[in-house]
Amino acid sequence: MIELTGRQRACLRALCVRGGFSTVESLARMFDVSSRTMRTDLKAIESFALDNGCSIERVPGKGVRLSASKASSLRLRDMLDDGENRVYERRERDAIAELLLTLRPVVKFQDISNYCHVSKQTIASHFSDVDDFYEENGVEVIREPGVGSHLAGAEIDVRRCFLGLVSDVELYSVLRPLLIDELLAEYGDKVAVLIDAVQEARQVVFADQERLAIVISFVLMRISRSCMLPAGATDEEFDIGSQDDPGIGRLLSEYDNLLPTEPEIVFVASILLSQRLSGTRRIVDERHAGNDEASSISRELVCALRELHEIDESSLQHVLEGFTRHLRAAIYRSRNGIQIQAEVPVQITSSIPLLYDFTRKHLAAVETRYGISLNDSEVAYIAMYLDAIYETSVRDAVALDVLFACSFGLASSSILMTRLSHALADCHVVGPMSLEEAKEYIDSHNVDLVITTNHFDCEGAPVLEVDPLLNQEALDAVKRQITTASYSKLCSSFLRSYSAKSADGETSSVREVVDPSAVQVGVECDDWREAIRKAANPLLRAGYIEQHYVDRMVSAVEDYGPYMVLTPGMAYVHAGVNDGIRDNCAAILVLSHPIAFGPAREKRVRGIAVLGIRDKERSDLLSLASIFERDSNLRTLESPELDVESVLGMHD
Repeated sequence: MIELTGRQRACLRALCVRGGFSTVESLARMFDVSSRTMRTDLKAIESFALDNGCSIERVPGKGVRLSASKASSLRLRDMLDDGENRVYERRERDAIAELLLTLRPVVKFQDISNYCHVSKQTIASHFSDVDDFYEENGVEVIREPGVGSHLAGAEIDVRRCFLGLVSDVELYSVLRPLLIDELLAEYGDKVAVLIDAVQEARQVVFADQERLAIVISFVLMRISRSCMLPAGATDEEFDIGSQDDPGIGRLLSEYDNLLPTEPEIVFVASILLSQRLSGTRRIVDERHAGNDEASSISRELVCALRELHEIDESSLQHVLEGFTRHLRAAIYRSRNGIQIQAEVPVQITSSIPLLYDFTRKHLAAVETRYGISLNDSEVAYIAMYLDAIYETSVRDAVALDVLFACSFGLASSSILMTRLSHALADCHVVGPMSLEEAKEYIDSHNVDLVITTNHFDCEGAPVLEVDPLLNQEALDAVKRQITTASYSKLCSSFLRSYSAKSADGETSSVREVVDPSAVQVGVECDDWREAIRKAANPLLRAGYIEQHYVDRMVSAVEDYGPYMVLTPGMAYVHAGVNDGIRDNCAAILVLSHPIAFGPAREKRVRGIAVLGIRDKERSDLLSLASIFERDSNLRTLESPELDVESVLGMHD
């Protein structure tokens, strides 16, 4: 597998978060490098993404973006945060070497090279930087040929070096896995008891408990190796911002099994007294109440998702924990009048509209019960979590069934399939088989996509004809088609489940959502932008929306692609509540013939649904999408005798 530098990993993380395109120039400015360097980085990033089931999409004039499902993007972000796959820069390698010398009695170059995934020669060639670091702090690095290196110097100076490394904000994330493995794994439980006792006695809460636990664990580790502070040492000698507090000392003296001498007690007391506090015990008790609310809300939203599809919580534990933590922060912001604002709502409502609408609907009831108010940005972030949970849960259920048909020999067909393996990583693939065999297979099996090197007429599934040599253009076409088909299957699965779980089996009709005056049929139009504007005209004339709202709908498609094509042949477009919407409204336009939709013209639509929703409890998108997802209604839309009344009468 290709390895990435720290900058390349950071760039890929940025692409994971962003939904739209980023120009090479903007990425170069972000990381303070030349455009030429960024293009080189993107080649490595593209190879890494392909190795992990994702791809980098390039569009001239727009830039690059990550092409991946939400679940794949989440897995990729987890991998980027995994230290085992990390490639460290020189300063990071130096810091790791410096830290290992404080943690282990003897350190070999091989130990450092194994951790950093570089050669011993690379470590040795730059080890003078490590020597300089310790020399500046009054400590010497002693090297013994055939044995390794160790530190020599006053214990307080060694501890100051350690504190300096752990306090470095930029390096902490690099050193954290090593600190946890070497210190918290052995001493964490003991230190937690000590910290809890101090917090309880002083009625305070330390802000950065993990880093505090690491520092005290380091002290215990040094004591266990008989590397202790000399008798008679005082807190003035420690010079770490301490202040006199005999109560802390008396409390720590009760832990003589951990801190056996007065200097060690004074040192740890000094560490504790220098820590930043996050609040008093009373505030913590209030936070616990908020935590219970966050857990309850998290559970309620996940249970609502579970009604649509089974969720394996054990495999999603890290996501669920992050979700609950985010809800705690959202509750706190709501009750303290803190409003976050971001471009996220537009991106989310455009890229995952079904989950966003689902989230809005369920949060409306939650807000009333818990006395909180969440703005569009808060709802969007919560929707991102729910989408990741849902997509991960349904991954296997909505995996594409891809048939590979080829009239060439099996050997050449197998080679072609191998070259497509990255693009088809999350698909169920059958074949290769001849065109005749493919037709027989489609008659008796579900097939979502046929990939073939020949012209192939098939009514049972979409067909993608590729160049047998599979040049880059053909490979990009396969990726786009798979992404489009996967998204369509995911939306269909969600809508079928949502319709099946609708309350009391009630039937929704278009008439309940759309006024007859806002329905247009048989409209002539060849451009998707113009189709959106024509669909919005009745709402614009009635004063429900402003022209800015129409412009924002068009720009949302240009920025984020045709994600709003949720059901076959129907696009559901909308903008934000602050983009010029005056009242709840909806409109339907049915074209006389299908047109290409989206900046890359990658989808075809026959209808446009324009939505303007101000009330959180409304779910017009879910209602209309559930109606137009039905095969019978899709056939009705294609009828040459279609009229307004036929559209209004459609139901789920």
